[in-house]
Amino acid sequence: MQTLKTTKIVSAAFISLILSACGGGSSSPLDPPKSSVSSMSFSSGVVDTTSPVAIGYGFDSNFAKGQIGVGIGDAPLGAGGTTNLTVNIVSATNTLAATATSITFNSPCIASGEARLTVNGTATNVVTSSFGEATITYTANGCSGPDQVTATATLGGKQEVAKTTLNVSPDTILSITPIDPEDDQISLKGTGGKETAIISFTVKGVTGAPIKNVIVDFSLNSQGGGASLGGLALVNAEATSDKNGLVSTTVQAGNVATSVVVTAKARDTGIATQSKKLIVSTGIPDQDSFSIAASDLYPMGWDHNRIESTFTVQLADAFNNPVSDGTAVSFTTEGGAIDDACVTKDGFCSVVWRSQSPRPIRNSSNTSVDRLLCVNPGGLSYVTDLDVCEKERAGRVTVLAKAIGNESFIDTNGNGLYDFDPDGDGPIKGDIFKTHNDYPGGNPECDKNVPLASSQKLSNSPKRPCDDLVEAYLDRNENGIRDSDEPIEDTNPLDGNYSLENGIYNGILCRDNDPKCTKEKITIRQEAILIMVSDHMLLGPSPEIFPYLVNQVALAARVRTSSSAGSSSSSSSSVDTDRFSATAFFWIADKNGNGPPKGTTLALDTSSLKGATAKLSNEGPLPASANPTSVSIRFTSDDSGNPPSGVVKVSVTFPTPGGALTTSDFIDVVSRP
Repeated sequence: MQTLKTTKIVSAAFISLILSACGGGSSSPLDPPKSSVSSMSFSSGVVDTTSPVAIGYGFDSNFAKGQIGVGIGDAPLGAGGTTNLTVNIVSATNTLAATATSITFNSPCIASGEARLTVNGTATNVVTSSFGEATITYTANGCSGPDQVTATATLGGKQEVAKTTLNVSPDTILSITPIDPEDDQISLKGTGGKETAIISFTVKGVTGAPIKNVIVDFSLNSQGGGASLGGLALVNAEATSDKNGLVSTTVQAGNVATSVVVTAKARDTGIATQSKKLIVSTGIPDQDSFSIAASDLYPMGWDHNRIESTFTVQLADAFNNPVSDGTAVSFTTEGGAIDDACVTKDGFCSVVWRSQSPRPIRNSSNTSVDRLLCVNPGGLSYVTDLDVCEKERAGRVTVLAKAIGNESFIDTNGNGLYDFDPDGDGPIKGDIFKTHNDYPGGNPECDKNVPLASSQKLSNSPKRPCDDLVEAYLDRNENGIRDSDEPIEDTNPLDGNYSLENGIYNGILCRDNDPKCTKEKITIRQEAILIMVSDHMLLGPSPEIFPYLVNQVALAARVRTSSSAGSSSSSSSSVDTDRFSATAFFWIADKNGNGPPKGTTLALDTSSLKGATAKLSNEGPLPASANPTSVSIRFTSDDSGNPPSGVVKVSVTFPTPGGALTTSDFIDVVSRP
């Protein structure tokens, strides 16, 4: 291809235009703006002011009509390379035409996105000529082989075309890059969910551009079972990359839960990569893989509204893989208010509980301090049935989370399906699924809203697990059975009754046409107990004193010349009878007998104490707890020989939403013989 030598020659006609612009001659419609005349320069030869009639490359005798000038000449364009494309617009005398003309460039690679056109860094395929010349930049972006470029302009009402062919060198494969799939989990074959997933990769060259027409082979690598585990398969084992370098294959689920990756390998070069892990599972939650937790199980909501706690549920399926995104979980509660539902993302989701009425009273028939604290008379220890007593305190709130899912079983033979064989003499070893009828006299665990599952039983525990679920209910009194005044989740709304367990496994892993199980989904559930803690400390049994705190202790003076081994005598159960020491104790609880709020602190004022020292067993800050905290104060005669005397102030501070609240009591220290 001929490269023209450019000159800067201004025609007589154009000189006359400049003279006119300077005042010499009349104005013309072809006159350029006066401010721009002095700065003009021309990259081509003689400029003609007559109408443009042809497009090509060059001018005068060197004009090649219908051709596009290529910056790199006849040389091949490297993969991802760049070159300038130039056209000229001329008049009938082949001189450059001054009239601005719009020129459109195109080619098969440009049209398919495998090449880019830019002007001064801006993407465009249209450029306007300036004094008969137009230049645009061509960049290969995945194109290879011959690419015929056209430049089209409308001249004198007629479309004129210039052409050239660029030969783009093929790129070298540098990488195969996996693309994250839309779904990273598919359902087991026959479980009713989405059973296929499209796995895609991008083939790229050294320039970073995509490469088309590359044959890529696919293979499966599944966890623990090879490519054919449970019927797991690829729909297509090879693909050819498209103009975007994209290749794809489809994974078809089998009937065994597993995780799998797809290996993609370029056939000609052997360059390979692997996809993100794909989970093959049910995606449907089951009972023993359902958990619930709260950001604060002890919010100070008894005396305040809108104190918040966030409840997060996490669900997994029978193989303990995260459930499918979008699994709905609903919530209800007996106290305060809670968001009605959330949907899972990556196996979990959250809602917010807020304090307000109702505030559960529970059992209010006995409001004695002993009953509220759940301690024996004298206050030295908790009652034997503490777990029963604590459930009667006011402020306890049951939160129930529910989802549609499956009952649980232990897959003892590992085939991924439920098998019933109670005697163990069948062709397939039976799985473990405990029901009410598996125990002589029945199993009270099966009456619970959230029974102990077989998978959760410790091997050395005497507890009887139960995997068979009753209809879900809100166990407001925490007694483990459904009472007539407790709301239910009626899965058989037509009967309007509360239904007990049905004695068989209900879940998607039931074999087809097996009478010992059903594929019906049920309501799985989890409960959490939240305690609305009060701002105020429990006082009594006498008015306005810390529970069981003695208000007087007696100590003997420690005489340096005498033996420090004193005699002991019996006294109050709350006082150490050593002559030189004594211990006073008391309980810290909120007004309903629940544990004090998190961060509670204690302090002693011993400024008036003489002849003795006093020390708290715990100054805090205390952790949150369901039950009250016992605190002791140890008094000891010092070595001064002075008779012990004075008043010790004991202060307990609750950190409440309305500000710190301090309650105090006093202990007289007296001298004893």
